[in-house]
Amino acid sequence: MTFGGRNNSVPFEQLHLTGKQQQACQDLTCQLLDRTLRSYAERNEGVDGLLNAPRHHADHDRSRWKQLKTQGNASLYAERTDGPWRDFHSPFGNCTLLAVGTIHDTLDEIMFGLETPDFAAIQLRSETLFKHPVEGAVLAQLAGPTEADPFQFMGITWLEGQRSWPLNLVTQRRDFVVVSATGVMLHTNGDLIGYEVVQSIDLPQCPRLSKPTVRGKVMYGVIYTQRDDGDVDVFVQMHIETRSHLYDKLVISQVWESVLRFWNAPSLSEAKKLQEVRPRGVAVPTLVITTHAHFVWFKYAQAAE
Repeated sequence: MTFGGRNNSVPFEQLHLTGKQQQACQDLTCQLLDRTLRSYAERNEGVDGLLNAPRHHADHDRSRWKQLKTQGNASLYAERTDGPWRDFHSPFGNCTLLAVGTIHDTLDEIMFGLETPDFAAIQLRSETLFKHPVEGAVLAQLAGPTEADPFQFMGITWLEGQRSWPLNLVTQRRDFVVVSATGVMLHTNGDLIGYEVVQSIDLPQCPRLSKPTVRGKVMYGVIYTQRDDGDVDVFVQMHIETRSHLYDKLVISQVWESVLRFWNAPSLSEAKKLQEVRPRGVAVPTLVITTHAHFVWFKYAQAAE
């Protein structure tokens, strides 16, 4: 199978997941969303409810978080490794980063731009936001859009590129097998939020490729909250795998540059609207096995109506 005008083949077949594997994907996704929502709630503790707006991105708990970068609409923080708040259950055991701020647009526009129901959308996203092509395929779809949530998606994707995705901390060619989910929901506090959670997953059907390709890891969760003033609050929590010293200026600059691309979601929405209709006969690298699995977010959210 070829894609994107390249003579590269997808090395994996369509995924026929067992019931146990489907449940594991659902559990991992729910756990990461739960983890992200907890951090989102902690960040907003003590905010004046009359304003109905999250804490300003430049105003964060300095005892727990070290500010690395800031600008008018966004700030980047690293969790302090010597503080009592450190998350020792972090899957990578290395570093947790937070990027927070605002986007001057609507939640619908942002989610429309970020949704990736097929690999053509993933390619457009990579080229528009990250300025480099990516190869791969959607290997399995576990959930799709509904009338209640037109942005809902959950699936397993294989990606390969010259840089890691989404953080370009390394230059060697890497591939990723990830389970991801997007959608819109009502938080139990009444906020209308959009979410995206992405994390690496190990599956026997997708073994590591031969060298020089290295199997990478990625894990992040994003919460987009519609505010009363019309803007959207952005909360990105990342667990990164890096052997570099986090406070090295070059590393910080690379992370900052990558993180800010989340703020370019409106441009992705516009790119989708302007995208020409695909000519007939062009192969699309989407290997989809749709199951009728139904999953519910427990504790913190209910489906938006």
